[in-house]
Amino acid sequence: MTHQRTARQTRGFTLTEAAIVLGIVGLILGAIWVAAASVYANLRVKQTTEQILQIAQAVRALHATSTTITAITALDVARAGGIPKDMLDNATNPTTVTNVWGGAVTITAPTPTTFTINYAGVPQQPCADLAVRSTGAGRDAGLTNVLLNTTNIAAAAFPISVSAAVTGCSVTLAAGQPIAFTFRLRA
Repeated sequence: MTHQRTARQTRGFTLTEAAIVLGIVGLILGAIWVAAASVYANLRVKQTTEQILQIAQAVRALHATSTTITAITALDVARAGGIPKDMLDNATNPTTVTNVWGGAVTITAPTPTTFTINYAGVPQQPCADLAVRSTGAGRDAGLTNVLLNTTNIAAAAFPISVSAAVTGCSVTLAAGQPIAFTFRLRA
């Protein structure tokens, strides 16, 4: 009588195999994370571009009903309903207007025929994306200048190239880049 020994073989993952699987899963999750962040950043820039155009139209509408533009502020435009509610700290009685990056949004009137929408605290890459997108196809015809930090770009140089936008937004500031859009009162 022979006894046959049957070895019970249990097969599982070795540590090496488990590490490889976890590495692959990590790479996939990392790629998804980068893609989602890119889409989110593009949405923020698109939203900001639309908000700038909406604010410009609201300022022009307010100017059409007032005698002067020199005293207009972002809060005046907000109280008149010309600034999107998601930019206001309080929709019914706003005291501050902020952009999607948390920086202040102000409106100034450097001349009697122009006004400037100033965005503070814009991160470096969105600054460049915003400059390129807002001066390209479909831009407001009344846009005369874009100030990227300290680089002033006139309408004759529109659309702003990617390299010019990156150069203008290249100074790394802890609080983010200032970017300003100057419009004519009449588009």
